[in-house]
Amino acid sequence: MAANQAILDATLRHAVFLEQLKSGEVGKFAPFLKEIDRSLRDRLSRADLTEYTVARLERLLKEVDSLLLGIFGRFSEQLHLDLVDIASYEAQFEATSLTRAAPPSITFDAALPGTAAIRAAILTNPLSVRGADGGKLLSSFIEGFTSTERQRLTGAIRQGFFEGQTNLQIIKNIRGTKALNYNDGILATTHRNAGSVVRTAVQHVASQARMETLKANSDVVLAVEWVSMLDSKTTAQCRTLDGRRFKLAEGPRPPIHINCRSTVAAITRFSVLLSKDGTRASIGGSGAQQVRADLSYYEWLVLQPAAFQDKAIGPVRARLLRDGGLSVERFSELQLGRNFSPLTLQQMKALEPIAFERANIR
Repeated sequence: MAANQAILDATLRHAVFLEQLKSGEVGKFAPFLKEIDRSLRDRLSRADLTEYTVARLERLLKEVDSLLLGIFGRFSEQLHLDLVDIASYEAQFEATSLTRAAPPSITFDAALPGTAAIRAAILTNPLSVRGADGGKLLSSFIEGFTSTERQRLTGAIRQGFFEGQTNLQIIKNIRGTKALNYNDGILATTHRNAGSVVRTAVQHVASQARMETLKANSDVVLAVEWVSMLDSKTTAQCRTLDGRRFKLAEGPRPPIHINCRSTVAAITRFSVLLSKDGTRASIGGSGAQQVRADLSYYEWLVLQPAAFQDKAIGPVRARLLRDGGLSVERFSELQLGRNFSPLTLQQMKALEPIAFERANIR
């Protein structure tokens, strides 16, 4: 096995492990969510909002917001501590992978950056996420979530008051209904958003810590290659970035979107990264597979059944891929515009109208 193939294999196995770790971190929000639920029910059950004045309501909302601030603050503190630990582990993983990838004829021990350098990388390097959360620092990203959820919950109480709802109605709006397993309440939204924030934050610190290790070994590491998950859940950004190479100090790094699962693998001086003899795992139309390691996402996708293609990228884009007469490379180029933002079908048609005609797409 080639040295860089060993790095790729280790990176892909580790990506699966990281998804499991994310699920564990998401689960740690459950006690805080229960505390929010219990505290709001307790506070609202002691207040008859139908008898409140606006001024009295605002005092109640300040009290509730202070309560929420304390709960979310403790969650954020725990999350930050966990993220620092995860970052240290990820840096060690990358250093170990580099060391083990060296050929037997070469004596090489990868350098491990110090704790201060790792901490600075995860806290001062912005998230690569595009959109409203783009460019945020880790602390601001987490604080944005807690602030939004506090406003959402206090806003539900304020709206209920002005609509003449009873306390029980407001509590029901917040908690949801038992018939729908409480998935229709505001707290269900808070839970989902917490999961997205935690998963994205873990991906950020893992990526930044590993990059800090690669930079510390720049005498051996030449660049990095983007590696996306080969399944139907992969986003347009990650599908198109799969296989692209970037210099150590250039290009985006995962997470490029909320809930991003992509990773990067080091290209070293030891050997070519994606050996044609190597393989990578995929979840295709016929289940788990092993495919050539040098296959990009769209090269892999054209080998999948039409039904799977439709599910992965949508029926219109899938028909364009199959019948538009475009090369895989050109189709991939049409997926993203500037700043790695997805192009709409209308924008794609303006660039390649003949391909849309060949595919009979109006």
